Amino acid sequence: MLSFFPIALAFFLFIYEFRNYRLLKKARFLYEKDDVKYYQIESDEDNAITIKSIIFGKNVIIIGKENKEVLAHEEGHLHQPYFIYYFLTISALAISYNILTIPFLLIIYKAMFLHYERAADLYAYYNFNVKYSSDKQRPKSKIDRIKAWVFDTHPPDYVRTKEEYYKKTNILKLFIRDLLS
Repeated sequence: MLSFFPIALAFFLFIYEFRNYRLLKKARFLYEKDDVKYYQIESDEDNAITIKSIIFGKNVIIIGKENKEVLAHEEGHLHQPYFIYYFLTISALAISYNILTIPFLLIIYKAMFLHYERAADLYAYYNFNVKYSSDKQRPKSKIDRIKAWVFDTHPPDYVRTKEEYYKKTNILKLFIRDLLS
């Protein structure tokens, strides 16, 4: 079964790097600063994506206008480990061992993603005094709150705006408090 590992790993790495290639190809180069290349994609909404790649290096793609609050968050990602490569390697190994590990891997991936997104928010807060701002209200239904946690790449907006989010409270505790309150 482990003979499938190199195939799975190559497949996962190809998909990840191809996604990076497509994003960079779509973007316009702006400048390079501290070994990080900055690109831009035109949009009405201000956001950014950090790409840390073995092939393409460190890149930040600015979506819309350059926004110092968004870039402070993205700088937090630039200081994080290349966790996606670790995750892809572990996933390829686990799937090679047993395909039924996929649901478990998805849960681990989501937990890692929430952790690293919050870490980037905390980096922006402690280094640049930047807090996330949004006018989105907390959904009244628990189902809608679960969807907000599961189907977004970041913790929900209504959680990211609370003071408690910027304290050293565990992200899992924030999730449980949100569901139970």
